[in-house]
Amino acid sequence: MCCVSDLFQCESLLQVVVAVVAGGAVLYFGLFHKASMPAIPFELKPPAESQPGWKSGEILDQPSIFAEGRPDLIQCFDPATGRSLGQVPATTVEQLNDKLKRARQAQKSWALTTFEQRRQVLRTLNEFVLKHQREICQVACRDSGKTLIDATLGEVLTTNAKLQWTIKNGENALKDDSRDPGFMMMYKRAKVIYQPRGVVAALVSWNYPFHNTVGPVISALFSGNAIVVKASEHVAWSMAYWEQMVKRALNVCGHDPELVQFVTGFADIGSALTMSPLVDHITFIGSPEVGKLVMKSASANLTPVTLELGGKDCAIVFADADMSQCIPVLMRGVIQNASQNCIGIERILVQEGAYDKFVAEMERRIKAVRLGAVLDDGDAGVDCGAMVLSNCFGRLESLIADAVSKGARCLVGGHPYVHPRHPCGQYFEPTLLVDVTPDMDITRNETFGPIMVIMKFKDEQDSLDKVHSSPYGLGSSVFSGDRERGRRVALKLRTGMANVNDFGVNYICQALPFGGVGISGFGRFAGPEGLRALCVEKAFTEDRFPFVKTPIPPIVDYPIQDTEKGYQFTQQIVAFAYSDSWWASIKAGLRLGKLSM
Repeated sequence: MCCVSDLFQCESLLQVVVAVVAGGAVLYFGLFHKASMPAIPFELKPPAESQPGWKSGEILDQPSIFAEGRPDLIQCFDPATGRSLGQVPATTVEQLNDKLKRARQAQKSWALTTFEQRRQVLRTLNEFVLKHQREICQVACRDSGKTLIDATLGEVLTTNAKLQWTIKNGENALKDDSRDPGFMMMYKRAKVIYQPRGVVAALVSWNYPFHNTVGPVISALFSGNAIVVKASEHVAWSMAYWEQMVKRALNVCGHDPELVQFVTGFADIGSALTMSPLVDHITFIGSPEVGKLVMKSASANLTPVTLELGGKDCAIVFADADMSQCIPVLMRGVIQNASQNCIGIERILVQEGAYDKFVAEMERRIKAVRLGAVLDDGDAGVDCGAMVLSNCFGRLESLIADAVSKGARCLVGGHPYVHPRHPCGQYFEPTLLVDVTPDMDITRNETFGPIMVIMKFKDEQDSLDKVHSSPYGLGSSVFSGDRERGRRVALKLRTGMANVNDFGVNYICQALPFGGVGISGFGRFAGPEGLRALCVEKAFTEDRFPFVKTPIPPIVDYPIQDTEKGYQFTQQIVAFAYSDSWWASIKAGLRLGKLSM
């Protein structure tokens, strides 16, 4: 009987606990939790050319983006096969100006939207990308020649990471930031208010056509801006699909799709965009040489710029590193996307004690890398895709030849590759270049190709000296079994980003800013810093209490009656507010009272 009574009491207690918890949850969600506007599903048919096995296009003997006799058209083709994807009209300057005006008009109402309304658009995009990963990857593969795995990691995963971070953290980054007004202004509220700039522009590179295009759109939209994206002419074919995707997401959520505009074309359009007085901020991703031209153009209107100008990223491998983890990571750092990555590993420095075994293992692995067109070769097996630009092959061969002439050894590859199934495709052999030294041109010039460069070093200082012989400073990696050493060396590197025992993961951590130093550029995108760069950081004050306002004491009110006495008064104000000791402040306060009489 006692047990039954105890059980009844326990059940009653459990019911009370459940009721309290449920009531608390209802109270929290009712009073504190902001209502979530859910994603709105939509469908969008991908282009037929993106389907595996598509072969309707003509094979171009010498693929080129220039349409013969038609400077107003861009010839699109699959770099993995040389197969034509048709021609796309190049945007004219008149069309660009019209798009800028339409974007500015749409931004006026968008700037008034709530963060939750903006989140809904991003949720809608996020759900579409998650549901249509394969279609998106296939479109990116067809336009840039990459593999499906590289597209998933570099196009989709990175985009979803940016979307989710912005959805969850964007408001905290852009909400009003209260600041300490200081002793003299204690009766004021001081804050920084992040207001959208208006219409921002992004000129993006061709290596990741989906992510490079949509990434700036995410940040622009959430920060309340309109955006004009100038896509590279080398991936003009896929731009229509990405544009339709973003505009549909805006449209189904009830917003003006004119908020986002895409343009594509040659250098004239890039120049017109960067020189336009209708643009309030520019993000540029590309080479240092073109970055300088962008800065020069933007200076005409003093338009602020963020420049990400590539890198010559290093990986320092100490002898105590976990090679079973390090080697596969560095293989991906070099081979992924045919090393057409701004943060691709372009220099591997290996400590003397581990050098020979490291080189032998990399030689075995690189020899086994298979090239091909993933959408056409089916189950043949493809590890590495094509190169978007074929006109860089001569430069790559020249850099390799220079290194070999100065003592380096080319153990694998070193030349363009004629694929037996795709002779008009644009491939470069996966290459292993060892015994490289800082006097070789390849250590100071970005290759953007599947070339693994290995250098030898003695100790920490030797590794730092060799790394810093290059003017680039984007990303970096340090591999060591000694955690303290890994951190110490990473913090000494003159780079914008550093990873200990990993490669490139800082970009998956979208809370972190992305950017470099030296000729790798300046400014940051991603993280709170990236969102805030697209805003005017307005310093704002207001009265804390309506009945306390800033008075002008009669002694310093214009016209000033006694300038010497007024000067002494202002001196004592400074002493009263900013003296280190209370006694000094008290004495200054007494003098102020005396001078005011």
